[in-house]
Formats: sequence, structure tokens, C-alpha cells
Amino acid sequence: MNLFGQLMDLAEDSSIIMMLVSCTMAVAFILNIRAGSTIFRNVVKAVENMRLKSRLDRQPSPINIANEVIKRQLKLPLSWTNYKDLPMAVVLENNGSTAILRIYTAPNLLPHLSGADLGGSYHFVEAIFKWGILRSEHSIGRERFCLEMQALHRCPQKKGTSEYLTISYLFVLTPFKNEPLTQIVDHLKWILRPGSSIELPPFDLGSLLRPFAGGHYIYHGTYDNGEVVLPTIWLIDSQITGVNSHQMAQFEVLRRKDGSRIWSNVREPQPLGSRTVLFHY
Repeated sequence: MNLFGQLMDLAEDSSIIMMLVSCTMAVAFILNIRAGSTIFRNVVKAVENMRLKSRLDRQPSPINIANEVIKRQLKLPLSWTNYKDLPMAVVLENNGSTAILRIYTAPNLLPHLSGADLGGSYHFVEAIFKWGILRSEHSIGRERFCLEMQALHRCPQKKGTSEYLTISYLFVLTPFKNEPLTQIVDHLKWILRPGSSIELPPFDLGSLLRPFAGGHYIYHGTYDNGEVVLPTIWLIDSQITGVNSHQMAQFEVLRRKDGSRIWSNVREPQPLGSRTVLFHY
């Protein structure tokens, strides 16, 4: 304190010293504010992470869709926009957990879903695949499938459990090749290693994600691509699609980060709890 007092006495006799003291105090004040702001942001982020974890814990996925669902007739059908437009680029990636499909296009041409009772417009983010021998993630009436395609969408105007929406398509093993799926399957051999990616010949997303106006199950759950887990609204198409054994084998040769083959990448079924499953028609 004596040193600070002497410094202030000198500052009264020298404008230069006074300016240096003022600058030093200003810098110290700014640093304290920034430190406090950083601590505050970290606290807010920690609270948000706790809330997100709590929300995810309350609505785990996948589930078995039992026969006892609530049926509801839609006043408006689902509306699919820009799914038939050709994107500028289509990229397929192996992230060590699954194959991820992403597209690049002008913002005004981004495929998006609206209508029904969604209360907003959900824009396409990515599509992933979950597979295993009779081990799709979701099941209907205890019937398991061999492949599930999950297309994540996001509504920028919404937050919380309604910010994300995921469309699910289920596949059963058949002798016949799935032609739309060849756009993916034929290029999996180029992304065997985790972290690898390839640009595909452009195709419209609607040829892969089959539009439907109704006839789907809906419930609140979680989306997991192996890198991030998000709360989401699930829309599960009740129309089952076929895929043959040769196409399935192409998924099973992809590698994890430890070098092992991804024979299966599905999550275990979870209890529905107090949630309800609706069937929109």
C-alpha cells in the first residue's frame, strides 16, 4: 500500500506517470471483467450440459413400437420441399461409428420438412445408417430389421426437445437389390478407414429419402451418430423397404477407430417409460 501511495504521489507531478497508472488500472479492470465473464460462460455451459443430459436421460432411444399406440389423423400432410433438387455436392464419410451422408447446396435450396403438426420447418442436416443381423435400432411389434437409415433435420427457430427431428426408414432382408440405396452402397468400399470420405456423383435426396404424407410413428427420443447425442422428435415410416445380403455386406466391412470391423452399430432397446407413441395417418 505504501508503494501504491508513493506511485500516486509521483503521478500527481507527472502526466506521463498518471497516464501509465490509468492504463495499468484499466487493463487490470478489463482482465478481471473478462475472467469473470469466462467463469460465467463456463458455469452457464455446465448448467446447459446438465440440463441436456437430464433431458436425454428422460427420453432414451431406441424403443420397440408396440401395438398399443395412439392413432391420430393429420389435418395437414407432411410437406417435403427441395428434396427433388440436385445439390452441388454429396459427401459420404466414415466417422468410425457409422456412414454419414451430407449434402452441400445453396441455403435457399436446402431440403426441408414442414406441415402436419410440426409447427416449423426442419432442414436436412445429415443421414446415417445403423445395421446388424436382424438388429436395426427401432423395432415394430418386436420385429427387428437389418438396417435403419436415420435422417437428422433441424429447425433453427426451435430449441430444446423440438429443435431436432429425425426421419427413420427401416429395411428388411430380401433377395432383391434396393436400387436407390446403390447410390450409397457402391461407394462404401472407398471409405473403409475411419476418417475417410468421398464425394459422390450428385443425386437428389428425395430418391433416397422416400417422401410420405402420413402413416408414420412419432415419439420423443435421442439421436446418436457416434460423435454427438441430441434430443429429437422421431418420425418412423411404417412402410418397410427391402435390401439384399450383398448390399448389407458392404456396410459390415467398414472399420472402427480401433481397426475392427463394424459388424453392428445399433444401440440397445430402451424402455418407453411415461412417453407415448403416436401413429399419424
